[in-house]
Amino acid sequence: MTTFTGLTNDQIVTLAPAAGSVAPIDGVSRRYSFVPTLTAVDLLREAGWLPILAEQGGVRKDTREGYQRHLIRFAKNGLAFAGERVDLVLYNSHDRGCAFTLIASVWRQVCGNGLMVASEFANFSHKHIGFSPDDFMQSAFQIAAAAGTIADRVGEMKRIEMTPDERGVYARAAHHLVYDDPESAPIQQQQLLAERRLDDKGKDLWTTFNVVSENILRGGLKGEARDSRGRLRRATTRPVKALERNIKLNQALWLLTEKMAELKQADTGLSVVPA
Repeated sequence: MTTFTGLTNDQIVTLAPAAGSVAPIDGVSRRYSFVPTLTAVDLLREAGWLPILAEQGGVRKDTREGYQRHLIRFAKNGLAFAGERVDLVLYNSHDRGCAFTLIASVWRQVCGNGLMVASEFANFSHKHIGFSPDDFMQSAFQIAAAAGTIADRVGEMKRIEMTPDERGVYARAAHHLVYDDPESAPIQQQQLLAERRLDDKGKDLWTTFNVVSENILRGGLKGEARDSRGRLRRATTRPVKALERNIKLNQALWLLTEKMAELKQADTGLSVVPA
């Protein structure tokens, strides 16, 4: 069993300098309660959540440099199960771009996928105006308490077998999440089902979810796209690096997967792999 030691605050700031901001961006409201991200990190660390990864987004305006969106992933000893682990993700900015957000995430150890849970019981937002440390920590406690529920949902997804047609429907829905105009997309929907490793050969819902998610978020799929003159050119999909888009796509895929699970479980002809 892995025992985490966690990043130091200095290491976090090296990876995501905006997390070390000591003041908000100019022009915030008088009601804005500035709470340094590192203060939140210290609170979570005291509760056993240890920071293991930090990153920050890019900026379009230089004035936002050092205040932009940043993300810190935390792990807590004792929350691993059957090849996965329930983590906590802290998402924040000091440029009025977003509130303090805490999201439960399922880390799949075989590939390092960090899947964001979209269920209401695993998502909490805390505005900078009137920020309450007690409420913030209560959210962290609730995510830890929900680990068993999350593990159960993952277990259900693993036991749901998908037919080829159902996997095609899932891939088509995911394809539409990524491309506003699927007809002009550089890749076909079926490419999202391409496995990257032997562990992904399964046809259950959980494996399908992970394969599609990894193909979307990590990119690297080969296809064709039209250039400015309308000519087809070879293209390779890019990884989703923008933090906000990564989270939104991640959570949209989780919701899609939960809906597919509901439909399958409601089907009297459901095929389930024995637990």
